[in-house]
Amino acid sequence: MEKTCATAVVFYSRSGHSRRLAKRLCEALNGTLLEVKAPAYESGMFGIPRAVFDSLMQRDMRGAHQFPSVAAYERVVVCGPVWTSYPAVPLRGFLHQQPKTPETVDLLLTCMDHASAEKAFKVAEADLGRPFKVSRCLVNTAEGSDEEERILAEFLDARQVAGTKLQMN
Repeated sequence: MEKTCATAVVFYSRSGHSRRLAKRLCEALNGTLLEVKAPAYESGMFGIPRAVFDSLMQRDMRGAHQFPSVAAYERVVVCGPVWTSYPAVPLRGFLHQQPKTPETVDLLLTCMDHASAEKAFKVAEADLGRPFKVSRCLVNTAEGSDEEERILAEFLDARQVAGTKLQMN
């Protein structure tokens, strides 16, 4: 299949933090925004408890979610939340199920604190089956602050450097 676009920004967001961040990344990268759909976690008062339970139990919910294909893209950025120190269940399913993920995959997580992000990065790499070229985390309390601007700038700069290194090989 011929490549149609350089970058896809694949995101999952239940509360809106990651959706807003993914949109910002998509604009900055002139990419295509692709959403992972997880109806089980969006329904009423049971959505949050079910999400927490599935995350704690590390349930494989691939059959319950809708994943976009990224086979036509040269580069992918995965963006989403950390739940109970793990990438959100829908993100984990996406990372597991991609048979044709481009060589370059980056990760930007949103979370409650940096400690849970470190574990989530390791789990996400195991789910993908290889390291991410660039990975960063934005703590939810930094949303809309100078800290968010700094982290986004670092992420975009690191992506550019990683892309340059790849082209030089």
